[in-house]
Amino acid sequence: MFLPACKAALRRRFRGISPLLAPLAMALAACGADPPPPDRFQVALLLAGPENDEGWNQSAFEGLQRIERELGAEVRKLRARDATAIEQAFAAAAANGCDLVVGHGFEFNAPAARIAAAHPQVRFATSGGTESGPNLASVSLRIEEVTFQLGILAAHLSRSGVVSSLHGEAYEPVKRAAAAFAAGARAVNPAIVLHEEYLGTWEDAVLAKEKALAHASRGADVFFQNADAAGAGIFEACRAKGALAFGCNRDQAGKAPDVIVASAVGDTAALLLELAKETQSGTFRGGVRTFGLAEGSLRVAFNPALAARVPAAARTAIDDAARRIRSGELVVSAP
Repeated sequence: MFLPACKAALRRRFRGISPLLAPLAMALAACGADPPPPDRFQVALLLAGPENDEGWNQSAFEGLQRIERELGAEVRKLRARDATAIEQAFAAAAANGCDLVVGHGFEFNAPAARIAAAHPQVRFATSGGTESGPNLASVSLRIEEVTFQLGILAAHLSRSGVVSSLHGEAYEPVKRAAAAFAAGARAVNPAIVLHEEYLGTWEDAVLAKEKALAHASRGADVFFQNADAAGAGIFEACRAKGALAFGCNRDQAGKAPDVIVASAVGDTAALLLELAKETQSGTFRGGVRTFGLAEGSLRVAFNPALAARVPAAARTAIDDAARRIRSGELVVSAP
């Protein structure tokens, strides 16, 4: 708890910041009643959604927990959605002693570039994006390399020849993952029918269920989703219709073990931990960096409970695709 005087002082200090971010800025500014020691390693993580979504945001939050546990860092988690709130959150973290500030998502990249230029002593990173600098790293997983494999699996599993592809918002990395899934499915069955749609939300499970049921009514019996918390609605629809589904970003089999056959998994936590280690050791490198199968940062995680549903031919095709991608023989390109 802050002492009353501290609360009042902090409110005056952050009078110009968005009301939604003021409590977060205050939390960054102090630890209890006293400021943190100046030499304490501090890391802040900015998320656009809940850290317990069992998907994209949770994967990064687990990285933050590893940074705290393994490096002894003082860590902060902030929520920010729109560009103004994101920029304010970056600025608040930078102004209050954070050594590394990470924005987990493509939408954090442009605001980070603006704030990084004004705070050269702070290290910044975003998950995706094209802008970078000496103190700004854009680090992303080539998730399309494993969603391509899920497309192969979908074509093997579908009895109707119709599959669904449902996603939160149409950010470039999300579109790449969706396009790779479609390409993988068509590599097996060129005539496969694919219903692809963007929800415009990462959290509305009710809407996601409605869309999934609509796709099921049009014949879809296998569902790929990259929808974070909203994915729960898609899994409910699959359960109701006897359809199968795939997880994304994390191994989501535990969320719906009766319908999720496999997940496209990226080791986001390890990437964030590495960024923190670089910052702490003074070896941080700005620039655009990507990681995929060749670097050991991605994998397809199969659900043991539904292993019998996966044909041997599908396993062979997936393994072959992974081998070719690692060697560079097969390049899963952007749409």
